[in-house]
Amino acid sequence: YSDYNYITPDSQELKTHYGQIIAFLKDNGYLSKACDVLEIGSNIGRFLGFLKPDVNSILGVDPAENIAEMANSNGIATVNDFFNTASAEKILKDSGKKDMIIARHCFAHNEKPWLMLDGVRQVLSPEGVLVIENAYFLDTVMNREFDQIYHEHMYYYNLRSISAMLGRHGFELVDVFHSPIHGGTMLYVFQLKTAEPVVSSRVQEYLSKEKDMHKKEFYDDFISHIQKNKHKLTQLLEALTSSGSTIHAYGASAKSATLFNYYGIHDDIVPYVVDSTVTKQGKYIPLVNIRIISEEEGRQNPPDYYLLTIWNYKDEIIRKVRSWGNTKTKFILHHPEVEIVE
Repeated sequence: YSDYNYITPDSQELKTHYGQIIAFLKDNGYLSKACDVLEIGSNIGRFLGFLKPDVNSILGVDPAENIAEMANSNGIATVNDFFNTASAEKILKDSGKKDMIIARHCFAHNEKPWLMLDGVRQVLSPEGVLVIENAYFLDTVMNREFDQIYHEHMYYYNLRSISAMLGRHGFELVDVFHSPIHGGTMLYVFQLKTAEPVVSSRVQEYLSKEKDMHKKEFYDDFISHIQKNKHKLTQLLEALTSSGSTIHAYGASAKSATLFNYYGIHDDIVPYVVDSTVTKQGKYIPLVNIRIISEEEGRQNPPDYYLLTIWNYKDEIIRKVRSWGNTKTKFILHHPEVEIVE
């Protein structure tokens, strides 16, 4: 984490999502103007910056040195450290208890999440809430999002698993908020059991939806669909390449590495992948040797086709490419079905 490559994108879809999260937390009485908020894994602080006008104070914690430096230079106070009992003790001493602790898309990245929970118990006020957001495993399977499975994701949570784990560490799941963003995410709201929390009916509603997940048959379609799409996409790419068409990819995301490697797509078929994140440019997708280039380089030499690996930003990316005056390049989607978008 001394030199981390992921920077939260400046995306309109994400801003809309931030607004929906904040509205949900406000409407259900978890967030108010008086709240002091801490975010674990805050990256460069885009969410905290969005949240700042609605709360009393914000503080980020992120272990990536380069990322924390960017956040602080942008005016988002960020502690450069892993969140655990040691850093929690220092935060408690420096700025006191927090009314809300947020861990968005980082909790599943942690091999020993209970170490984070030990720190949360130190800093969270007795009536405060812990808010965790991650890809929802029910969506991952039902929407056949196999590329959500990659090296940083140590766990794949549903309500049953995350509530059982946090229950062992003194927390009660009191509410949930489901969103279609990133192919389906779940936001979990926890309180300390000592607070005698009131549990929303939404918790039981989603637990009921998860019943079929514990049967082998639930995964059959997930497996067969991946194999079918793999065959379709590789055939399409080979046919286009054989006819002389140029194909680049768009989006050097972690899920693109899963896609390229599992489908066996190498640089002889897709030599370049465009990405706006400066920390990724000039590097390569592991094993398949696909070079990551900037959007400027992509504009200078547009291909016949972009394989759109970040399907969760599909509409936004297509609008962006067309705004450059590029009406030539077509888009290949690999998810949910293999198709070409003019």
